[in-house]
Amino acid sequence: MGIQFHQFRKKKPWVVTWRNPWTGKRHTQAFDDEALAVAFEEAQAEIAAKERALLRKARKQKTSQSRISVKDLLESYFRLAHSNPVTIRQAQYHASHVISAFGHRLASQLDRQDILNFSEAQHLRGIAQITVNRRVSILRAALNWAVCNGLLATNPLRDLRLPRARARRIAPPTAREARAILDVSAPHVQRVIILGLCAGPRIGPSELFRLEWKDVDLAAAMLRMPSARKNHLEDGRDIPIRGDLLPILYAWWRHDSALGIRHVITWGGRPVRSICRAWHSALERAHINRRIRPYDLRHAFATYALAGSADIGSVASLMGHVDASMILNTYQHVQSAQKRAAVEAAPDILGLANRGQKLPGI
Repeated sequence: MGIQFHQFRKKKPWVVTWRNPWTGKRHTQAFDDEALAVAFEEAQAEIAAKERALLRKARKQKTSQSRISVKDLLESYFRLAHSNPVTIRQAQYHASHVISAFGHRLASQLDRQDILNFSEAQHLRGIAQITVNRRVSILRAALNWAVCNGLLATNPLRDLRLPRARARRIAPPTAREARAILDVSAPHVQRVIILGLCAGPRIGPSELFRLEWKDVDLAAAMLRMPSARKNHLEDGRDIPIRGDLLPILYAWWRHDSALGIRHVITWGGRPVRSICRAWHSALERAHINRRIRPYDLRHAFATYALAGSADIGSVASLMGHVDASMILNTYQHVQSAQKRAAVEAAPDILGLANRGQKLPGI
């Protein structure tokens, strides 16, 4: 960049030359007055300095974008993009399988074949397609977040299409299975079974394992179940205690009060976080080979309440669902007897009972 004086006839004598730092092209501008040329040259020098700084920043950002690993990306995503602790814990569990597969890989170098390989490996381990889709979706959401926040230039999985999958429905425990598990379970698991089937809470630290005796009003036959932090406006919901459960709760309360125990579900006097091992041991002792989860007690509550003619709205409210359609879509595992009753419920408008022997082919 500089100023030159040229004595040309019929032309402006002062010429400023400069080079665009973005394109590298050389430019010139002529002026009649030296002061105007100097002011223009100074302005172009300042602009060029700012443009070079922007170029250095862009190059540095591009370098950092190309160096962020999948593991670092997911950790940043959970730390900065989420505030719901329940959502974070659930997503981190699924993301851990993604990290195990290619956490060391650079996020910018992921491609469709990586996801296909990951999906195949998950299927070989017996993981359902719906779970695989959830894990890949968490990764793709993190990549989208990284693009929005300048950590990546583009999402390499932006155009990826996941195969459709249906949720695997696990039938809740039958009455026979529930009694068999109850008879051989440890005392704290027995409490989980009884409250799960009679109140329909989420089985785990988000709800049932947080329940304390101060939340149980035996005189009013009402308990205040802590609500999971899933877009709920309230911290808990009121659930009536059924009459045949009251004497059992009284016995539990007397036992725990004598020992100074605060929580309803405890092991060795201490609150529990999981009953996974004790639950599977109970299934083995009950000689139950099919898959039944503690969470299926909640499913059973909805299924049998609806089978007993409870209205959907009340069941949804008791279970902490804002939308009653969630009950129909997820929790109502209709039994064979209910299906047959539904078929037989329609009137015989064609008079088939009388015409059956007269129809052709019979």
